[in-house]
Order: sequence, then C-alpha cells, then structure tokens
Amino acid sequence: MHRPTRTATLAAGAVLGITALVAPAASASDGHSSSSGHTILRADIMGSMPDGPTIAMVPPAPRPWVVDEGFARVREDGRVRVRVEGLVIPGVGTGTVTSISASVVCNDMVVGTTGTAPLDMEGDARLDGMVMLPKYCHMPRVLVNPNGSTARYIAATGL
Repeated sequence: MHRPTRTATLAAGAVLGITALVAPAASASDGHSSSSGHTILRADIMGSMPDGPTIAMVPPAPRPWVVDEGFARVREDGRVRVRVEGLVIPGVGTGTVTSISASVVCNDMVVGTTGTAPLDMEGDARLDGMVMLPKYCHMPRVLVNPNGSTARYIAATGL
C-alpha cells in the first residue's frame, strides 16, 4: 500500500523538476523580449580566405584578410553590432577599404545589410546598424563587406 504512494510522489517530483528546468528556457525565447531584444547570434568574426566558402551566394574577397579580434551580435529586433580590431590584409593593411557594412544571412540568404561604418588604418571598426529580419532566421551569420559592397565579404562569423 505504501509502494504506489511512494511511486506517485517520485513521479510528481520528477515532473516538477523537469518543469523547473524547461520553464525558464521557454520563457526566455517565447517571443516576448525585453526592450533590448533577444540575441539570435553572438559569434566571433574570422577573416576571409580567397579559397574560403561562398556564403549565401556571396564569395570571399580575392585577398586574405585576418582579424585580431572581432565579434558580431544580431538581435531579433534587427539590431546588428559588429566590432573588429586588426581587420587587415597581411603585409598590406586595409588597402583601399575605408569602411565596412554587415550583411545578415538567414535561411542561407542575405536578408539585409547595414549602413557603413569607418574602418581605420589599423583595421578597427565599430558598427551599429539595423536590418529587417524574417520571422524565422535559421542559422544566422554575419558577413563583413568592404566599403559597403555586398558583392564579396572580407570577414564573417562561422568560418
């Protein structure tokens, strides 16, 4: 007679424990975000290589680029932040590249591109922009574009 009661108590405790673990995660991603917007991507930025991958039909630049430090962040409300330090062509510097923009890739398509931000001679830039995102953004990525041109990328997330 005590055995069914003990089993029911253990089962109820397990359900409550699982609910406690799942509920915070569900509420954090239920579409109700704070004013800052839920982050859908936060990733390091890597320089591109000429033989690197074509991403969303955008090929890499024809010369290698390196990044000392860099990250990109995309929020569900479309805000994009990119920070790079030392984004240069080895032995050359920034060459003719004086600004960058950021293209956001969702569902293997470029869905939006920010305005440009200056790239200084040391390869440092701070970009804060906005893009319109689709309702569902599968495998988001950010491409860093030279001089606002979306024809090629010089750095990207997920390389």
